[in-house]
Amino acid sequence: MNNSSNREQNTGPGSAHSGENEQDKRLTELESMVTLLEMENRHLRKIARQADSANKAKSDFLAMISHEIRTPMNGVIGITELLLDTELQSRQRYFAELILGSARNLLTLINSLLDFSKIEANKMVLEEEQFSLTELLGEIMALYEVSGRQKGLFIHADIDRRLAGSYRGDSYRIRQILVNLLGNAIKFTDRGGVGLTVRLEERGAEEDRLRFEVADTGLGIVPEKLDKLFLPFSQVDSSTTRRHGGTGLGLSICSRLVELMGGHIDVESTPGEGSTFWFVISMPRVGEGRDEEAEPDGPEGAEAVAAVRDGTGETRPDSREGAAILIVDDDDTNRVLLEQSFRNNDVRLSMASNGREAVEVCRDRDFDLIFMDCQMPVMDGFEAAVSINEMLRSARRKRPVIIALTADVTDSTRRRCREVGMDDYLIKPLDFSELQRVLDNWLTGYGLRVTPRHRLAAGSGTETEAGAQQEEVIHRGSIEKLRQNIGDIRPVITVFLSTMRTRLDELEQAIAGRDIKTIQRTAHTLKGSSSQFGAGELSRLCQEAENMARNNNLQQIEPLFRKITRAADQVAFFLHEQLD
Repeated sequence: MNNSSNREQNTGPGSAHSGENEQDKRLTELESMVTLLEMENRHLRKIARQADSANKAKSDFLAMISHEIRTPMNGVIGITELLLDTELQSRQRYFAELILGSARNLLTLINSLLDFSKIEANKMVLEEEQFSLTELLGEIMALYEVSGRQKGLFIHADIDRRLAGSYRGDSYRIRQILVNLLGNAIKFTDRGGVGLTVRLEERGAEEDRLRFEVADTGLGIVPEKLDKLFLPFSQVDSSTTRRHGGTGLGLSICSRLVELMGGHIDVESTPGEGSTFWFVISMPRVGEGRDEEAEPDGPEGAEAVAAVRDGTGETRPDSREGAAILIVDDDDTNRVLLEQSFRNNDVRLSMASNGREAVEVCRDRDFDLIFMDCQMPVMDGFEAAVSINEMLRSARRKRPVIIALTADVTDSTRRRCREVGMDDYLIKPLDFSELQRVLDNWLTGYGLRVTPRHRLAAGSGTETEAGAQQEEVIHRGSIEKLRQNIGDIRPVITVFLSTMRTRLDELEQAIAGRDIKTIQRTAHTLKGSSSQFGAGELSRLCQEAENMARNNNLQQIEPLFRKITRAADQVAFFLHEQLD
């Protein structure tokens, strides 16, 4: 009995001590796990910061590359448009049309790549605006009736009469989807026709579910290829001998855009009989559906009343006095391009080279419309738009329509244009059909026409391969284009030489003071003006200087400036010969 008690007394404390050791061990393990988790969390936060930084860098790159690619193309497409509206020999006109067609194809490719990159970076943001779907469909069909007739195809549309008067959504992206589907249908159809059908599938309390179909009688698609159609860079015929070109991005972009709209896209096809591409999306209504018994709208029997929008939603009667237009751009060549676009119209044109000048001009004069470049020194277009609107509102004067001019097509820039009170925008390089759309929309009473007579149907350009030309100080073809567009080019050359010398002095002072912003801005402006004159080498060197400043890397800026100076001297010598 006593022995048993002794054993219990001896083992009791030992067991307690063992339990305490076990708890300490578990506590140590838990502390180690907590430490590991904290380290892992710090690592994950670091990765998240790096990912955010990479996404921002990608977004900045998209904005930069969009601007840089489109700016030089402004000269290519715009000047070619003007060239084709002059008296040309048939052989010259043929070559110029090939240039314009190739430039448009290149611009389409650039747009597709930029859209695809934005989608991949999750930077594609849909706009929410009120628009008329029936008007949008009418514009698109009018466009493709032309290209359809050229191939001998029957182009038709069947639009549900119950569609609402207006919807809220991204009309630009809906247009992009339909243009891609209709363009593909016409491209792959040699006989028969192409039809667009739009149906109201379901009417909800506040929104409509709509089904869009594009049907053709073309080649059709074999079943094993259908699941690859909406993949990026994928084509039904990917061989090097395929009849129809393309990047294979169009349908992929359409698919992603429809998904962003909360819809679905698909295709039904029979080889040799044709294909039907369809998508379904829902959009909020802004107006009631049209009466099924109503007669179609049309101008027959109705008296046309010309009116001009003044930017406030009101209209005023047509005036016989020419429209007052202000062109604001810091680049002389861009101002000349727009000025020449109106040369056959009765307009009153004024010019300003920066936002502050524009504000001062508007203080003394009223304008119907202002073309406002967004990126300018002294005062940019955004700040100028705000100042002009506030000044005129305080003085109870009529507010002009303000059209943004920008090479940046990012959604953030579009939103900022609207936020500062701009009414519409034009993308550089300038598309004459878009310029005409703006004039038709905002200055309807003046009958302004800037679309060249030769106007090619969209997408009908021919792609050609051109050998690389030996780089010249000045491309003589560019000088000849300017001479044909504006006649006596000596005043323009004089202005360019004077401003070029001023820009070089500004650039030299900025380099000496390591003023990065001024280096970037001045090099950018000199690059643009020199490229319009065909000074390829000078333009390229200025681009290098702009990039150095943007990347905050000025180690080689002095040797580069010496190259810029030599190239500028060569350009000046060449242009002085033209003056003589």
